[in-house]
Amino acid sequence: MSFANRLINRIEKCHPLYLVTILIVLTFFIYTSSLFNSFVWDDEEQIVNNTVIKHLSNIPSLFTSSTFNTGGAGLSGWYYKPLMPIVFSINFFIWGLNPFGFHLFDVILHLANGVLIFIFFKKLFDFSRYAFPKTLSFILAALFLIHPANAESVAYISSTQELLYTFFLLLALILSFSKKRLLFINIAILLSLLSKESGVTTIPLVILLTLLFNRSKTLAISISSLTTFSLYLFLRFAIAKTPLFQKITIIPIANASFFQRLQTIPHELFSYLRLFFFPKDLFVAQHAVITNFSDPRFYVAVPLVVIIFAFSILFYFKSKSKLYLFFLAWIFFSFFLLLNIYPLDMTIAERWLYAPMIGLLGVIGFLTVELLKKNEKIKLYLLIITFLVIPILAIRTIIRTFDWKDNLSLFSKDVKYSKGSFDVQNNLGVALFRAGDLKNAKGHFQQSIDLSPSWWTPYNNLGVVYQREGNLQKAKSLYQKSIEKGNYYLAYENLAQLLFKTEKPKDIIPFLEASLARLPQNEILNKIAALTYFQLGAKDSAKLYARRAYLINPSQDNYLLLQTMVNQK
Repeated sequence: MSFANRLINRIEKCHPLYLVTILIVLTFFIYTSSLFNSFVWDDEEQIVNNTVIKHLSNIPSLFTSSTFNTGGAGLSGWYYKPLMPIVFSINFFIWGLNPFGFHLFDVILHLANGVLIFIFFKKLFDFSRYAFPKTLSFILAALFLIHPANAESVAYISSTQELLYTFFLLLALILSFSKKRLLFINIAILLSLLSKESGVTTIPLVILLTLLFNRSKTLAISISSLTTFSLYLFLRFAIAKTPLFQKITIIPIANASFFQRLQTIPHELFSYLRLFFFPKDLFVAQHAVITNFSDPRFYVAVPLVVIIFAFSILFYFKSKSKLYLFFLAWIFFSFFLLLNIYPLDMTIAERWLYAPMIGLLGVIGFLTVELLKKNEKIKLYLLIITFLVIPILAIRTIIRTFDWKDNLSLFSKDVKYSKGSFDVQNNLGVALFRAGDLKNAKGHFQQSIDLSPSWWTPYNNLGVVYQREGNLQKAKSLYQKSIEKGNYYLAYENLAQLLFKTEKPKDIIPFLEASLARLPQNEILNKIAALTYFQLGAKDSAKLYARRAYLINPSQDNYLLLQTMVNQK
């Protein structure tokens, strides 16, 4: 017996717990460094500055509105993924604002997804009576856990939604193999939907899996899953009143015409395939839009995508394999949501490949088995390639987790790939500003404005730089422009604080009242209102706003402010 066969036989006879232990060690080896990373990018808005997640009593309200807390305006937006802020609330209750706990949760959840992939693939390969199902499932699960394309989903806390909806998707599929777990399947479907809108792919995949491998349950699964989807729609539209779509005018792909978005699809597919097979260059905020056929990103991508598509379809008609059809459907359903047929908030995002990657791995597993059926002698070569690829991917992932250490590390590295990304320019400016480099921060804020003149955030940030430089009039103008373009809560706060220092109390009352009408739960605005009314001698109003500030954030400072107003000193 050859070395390859001896190794595979040993893995096949190995208890699954030993293989799971290897996956655990591998995952924590790869992601240990990420446990000590900071809050990065949108983590600040979704966790650090999000007052809603800081009280467990707010959890019921997360089902009755959109996901994002916008600086005191309440939960709003067009995203409905209540499970993610619930997880943040629980993590905050346990860890406070220590990012270690949030990162630990994501690493554990990523590991759980890898284990579920191992279980799910083994069930599929066993059901299809494939050779060495345990070995193949173990290798594919390991590849998923260490793949560099998944680093963003794991290291970026605001990507917890990707991990959550994938977890419940896999759970629903695994439960679908049983004949008596219809209720639990639908609970998993609902939780996947409540984790992220992309959880809708769970429904066709569960129905298709049942149709292909357990046909007698198809009608029951179809009716119950569609009923569950109706419940989700009721929660979203009737209870939370969250729209399904909303055009994001600051995003290049959202401003592109429908035809331009169609032109961009080959580039998107090529980019995701490149990310899967050759994940050398990893970077955030990819906003490319293909506007003409002469763009090499179009004419180079089109033939490659067409060849792969044609090969996939022809191979199905040749193999007639239910398993292969299922994995092709997984790729189709999951990628269909990523291609900006209806515009998303980016053209391409590495974290969006997290769940679709499972379908790609399934196809690779299927093709591997089919190849070995024709020539078993290449088994050793495939194992050698696997043992070479795994450490290369692992090293690339470890390096990427260090990039996510903090904002300055991430955006200073990624800007060389994303110079045309308005948000990367702004975020790098913020990181440089916090590091004390006002000159370079100022330049990046201006570049962000030049790239996206309708985006409100860099106007506010540039205003802060001018205020630091002593140009208060310019700062005031930029804050006002930020408010005009997007009602940005930080611009309201900064302008209120600037006016409080430079204007007479009675002159800033109209601005404060208008600001609080829009942002009633904004802590800073309520504090400034309390102090302003106190200076005017309107002590009842001062106490009212001081009490509001304390209820929003019961900190020591707010308590002292309230006591000052109550005692009228």
